[in-house]
Amino acid sequence: MYRTFAIGTLLAAPLIVMAVQNVVPQNAPTDQPDAPEQVNAPLPPGIPPPPPIPVAPPVAPAYSSPPDAGRPLAGAGQPMLSPSGPDTAPAPTPSKPLNPADAPPGSPNGEF
Repeated sequence: MYRTFAIGTLLAAPLIVMAVQNVVPQNAPTDQPDAPEQVNAPLPPGIPPPPPIPVAPPVAPAYSSPPDAGRPLAGAGQPMLSPSGPDTAPAPTPSKPLNPADAPPGSPNGEF
């Protein structure tokens, strides 16, 4: 049933799209320019010319390649979560060995 639906969808989808494109009106291209034209009409006496529009300087891209591109990092190959330093202590060890018989009933540790 799914296979029939998938094949039907693949065949019907392009037909539906073509039918909708024929029914929906398309926007006709207009002859308006993207930017308004500047009209250099003479100004009447007594009106100062408008101030010039400031132009922003070009901006450098937000990304740049690192200086050591292509070379591996200094700590490559070391484990990410390895403890380091003098203040790290070894993992605690239990005072007596674990015995499956001591585990509570239903515990995964007691089902050996």
